[in-house]
Amino acid sequence: MVNCSRFIVCSRSRELRTMLPNNEHLPVVFRHAWVLFILVQCVNGAIWWRRAQPRIAQNPALREGYSQMIRSWLIYGNLPWLVMGAGILSGAVPSTMHYFNPRNGPFVIAFYVTIVAIWIATFNWMFFRGGAEALVKYPGLMNIPDRPWAVKVYFLLCLAGGVVGLSVMIVTNIRVP
Repeated sequence: MVNCSRFIVCSRSRELRTMLPNNEHLPVVFRHAWVLFILVQCVNGAIWWRRAQPRIAQNPALREGYSQMIRSWLIYGNLPWLVMGAGILSGAVPSTMHYFNPRNGPFVIAFYVTIVAIWIATFNWMFFRGGAEALVKYPGLMNIPDRPWAVKVYFLLCLAGGVVGLSVMIVTNIRVP
């Protein structure tokens, strides 16, 4: 056993890790967090649907718009988690922790490509297809400003945060234990 600052590395535990198939030594939450992420997305969709009910009761014509927006959220919002799950279930990626480093194989790269594709599609929808106006027209889904230009600024700030986060993960080589 070697003690390096706060981390203890045991050669015996390394041997055990390589002997266990499918990284069974990892807690279930690290192997299947992607399922939790999908459940959270679905719960958010249900909450949004419930929030929309009073507005739909006042104006039934809004029903289809709310339904379309929530359905799109559920489909596109879950795509990265489905890619993550495919990587883990296939055995190509040991755990969700390995998705913090884009160098961890093709499924991890596909996960990031999916996220960037969603960013691009959302940018296109927000700025060129009336997305900001739609979010203002169908209030209650998110706590966002009530003016399209403010929604666009808010989106750009969120996108910038995502780009910075992804850039940090690409530049730094995050080691997963």
